[in-house]
Amino acid sequence: MWRGTGLPVRFLILDARSCLPILLAVLHWSWTTLIIGVVGTVFFGTISFLGLTLPAALRTGRRWLIGRRRTARPTWNRRRYS
Repeated sequence: MWRGTGLPVRFLILDARSCLPILLAVLHWSWTTLIIGVVGTVFFGTISFLGLTLPAALRTGRRWLIGRRRTARPTWNRRRYS
């Protein structure tokens, strides 16, 4: 019974958090919110398919933009060969 409590909540095949933009589109009917809802659902569905959560995807994107070098760390504490 308690085995699945750590798993993410799913609605059909999507992560439940990815359905929140569609809820916004359903509550406020307009073409703009429908497009935002579909794009948001596709974005969250894609990162869910890749096995990431939103904070992990943001960290991955930040690492991709900044690179491997971390300038705030002291020179003697940097990993040089990894």
